Amino acid sequence: MAAKTPMSEHDRRRRRALIVFQIFVYGCLIAMFLIQLQMLFVKDW
Repeated sequence: MAAKTPMSEHDRRRRRALIVFQIFVYGCLIAMFLIQLQMLFVKDW
């Protein structure tokens, strides 16, 4: 069970890439939300 196979290594690398991609997407969404909030505050002033 503890034997290292290239398939598990590839799966782990793909999972890490997926996590990094999700963090990047969520970061972009949060950035757009914060930009909209800032524009709303600037317009409100």
